[in-house]
This record gives sequence, C-alpha cells and structure tokens, in this order.
Amino acid sequence: MTEATLTMEDGPQMTGEIVDAGGDYIRMRCTTEMSQDQLGQYSEGQIDIDGKSERVLLESAMPTPDDEEVFELTMRRMAPSA
Repeated sequence: MTEATLTMEDGPQMTGEIVDAGGDYIRMRCTTEMSQDQLGQYSEGQIDIDGKSERVLLESAMPTPDDEEVFELTMRRMAPSA
C-alpha cells in the first residue's frame, strides 16, 4: 500500500496508507488518538502521496470495527483554482 501524509487546515497531521485513490475520492487508513467528533471539526486539508500534493475535503472519518484508534478517512479531491 502507498503511504500518505494528510495535513488538515489549522489542524493535525496524520500519516497512513492509501486504501483507494480513484476518480474524485481518496480513502486513507490512519491511526490517531483523536475521536470521530474531533476529526469532524476539520474539513479541508492537503494530502501528499508519492511526492504529489493535492487539496482535499474531508467527507467522513469512520473508526474501523477492530480498533477505535484506526480511522478510514474519505476525502474528495478539490479542483485546482482557475
């Protein structure tokens, strides 16, 4: 799996593995001590995958059933500014 770093605007930086990166969406699995509610306070960020940076919107942050500190984040790619 591909490693990625997500930096939320005015928020935390998280490192994890890309689960899926097709079309407009990116799914990433990461470990964090933050709660689902705390993660939900952030909406925009920047993700770095293999040296390429993209702006993203955080669509959802769901804990995995087997570990409450592991989250699957779903993000939507933002179109570049014109």
